Amino acid sequence: MAKITNWDDITALPTNIMAESTVIGCCLIGGKDVYEKAKGWIREDKAFYSEDHKKIWKVIEKLYKNREAIDLVTVSALAKDEYGREKISAYWLSSLSENLPTTQSIEEYSKIVWEKYIQREAAKSAQKLYGVTTQEFNKTSEVLQKHKVLINELENLQPTAVKPIAEIIDRSEEAVLTAANIIKFNNKILDSFAGGMTRKELTVIGGRPGHGKSVLAINILRGLVEDGAKVMMINREMTCEETFKRIFAMEAYPEHPSVTYSKIRHSDLTNEEKRHLGKIIQKCYGKYTDENCIVVDHIRTLEDTLIEIGRHKPDVIIDDYIQLIKVASLKNKDRRFEIEEILMQYKWACKEHDCHAILVSQLNREIEKRYNPRPFMSDYAESGVIEQTAESAIFVYYPYTFNPEENSRFGSEIITAKTRYGKIGKYECGFNGNRCKFFYTQEEAALASSINQD
Repeated sequence: MAKITNWDDITALPTNIMAESTVIGCCLIGGKDVYEKAKGWIREDKAFYSEDHKKIWKVIEKLYKNREAIDLVTVSALAKDEYGREKISAYWLSSLSENLPTTQSIEEYSKIVWEKYIQREAAKSAQKLYGVTTQEFNKTSEVLQKHKVLINELENLQPTAVKPIAEIIDRSEEAVLTAANIIKFNNKILDSFAGGMTRKELTVIGGRPGHGKSVLAINILRGLVEDGAKVMMINREMTCEETFKRIFAMEAYPEHPSVTYSKIRHSDLTNEEKRHLGKIIQKCYGKYTDENCIVVDHIRTLEDTLIEIGRHKPDVIIDDYIQLIKVASLKNKDRRFEIEEILMQYKWACKEHDCHAILVSQLNREIEKRYNPRPFMSDYAESGVIEQTAESAIFVYYPYTFNPEENSRFGSEIITAKTRYGKIGKYECGFNGNRCKFFYTQEEAALASSINQD
């Protein structure tokens, strides 16, 4: 490894010339008071990477020690005496105080200058430490101690993740008094079992294909929008257009019961039904807007998903479904590592953006070989990480799929296998696929099927 002899010649060393010139300019405008704030961070003139900035800082220090005024005139005059007229031009000096952001942020600018200096010193120290450990081992302790000091200072310059206790108490009080951290499903069944959703948490909804988990997700979307929440729905399998076909079917009942999902999907509508559909669409224009409903179907990777969440900052994210998410950072890794990464990154995204995520998940195929195909936690492909990470784990079970002779096609079950704040159990409810709706009872779902004319 080649030895670096002149670190000042290395342009890649950390520096921020704009921050340096801004600090100097603020001192020229604000005088002694601003300098004292800057001096709280910049304890050595070596902190300035630019030689010209370093010279001006020394001039300002000298004026301050002599209790003389610090301004453009005094600094310019002393700089000429110290370094000569040709070294420091009045024009350049005056340009430093032009177009400044604000002197009120002098401490932030000064911190940047000092932080870059410590980074440069740490880089030099690391190179020196490398040299003594390989060539002059007897000097290691002395160099190592100096390096530790620099590393400790770098650590202290980093923003802390610790929140003040007073802030935590204030936010807890606000959450208690306003219930701002609770988001209701606006769904009678789910709210009675799960007790709503908590911001910064995850809910996982699982089910085998054809059991209605995507329909439940869209029902939740509708309820949340009606309750005033901002929802982002990420379709991995369906297109956005297919999603809204189902929403049209939901919105059609009970005002326009002849407009069903089957007719919408196959474009099998009479002229009268087309007029009804037009009214439904106008209703959707008013209810679902860019401000409260973001629906996308083109996001493939976890990384792009997190970017979109940060861009739109919804109250609730619905992702249908997580097994189709690609994790670019874990290419060629076992799928269980990808699912774990997806859940953990979603968890952190919810914390960062103060939202809740509903993640739709497939279940293992083995469930269909059992005598009792009702799902359990172990039926999730990655039940361990889901059990540890999710606030609630909910299953959708449609018995008619397994045994149509003994089960009604209007009956479904919503099972809460895990809920941190609600009740674990099974709720028998109604389901009508042609209405794309879950109902409170089987009787309501059957009635919705029997009414086909306005």
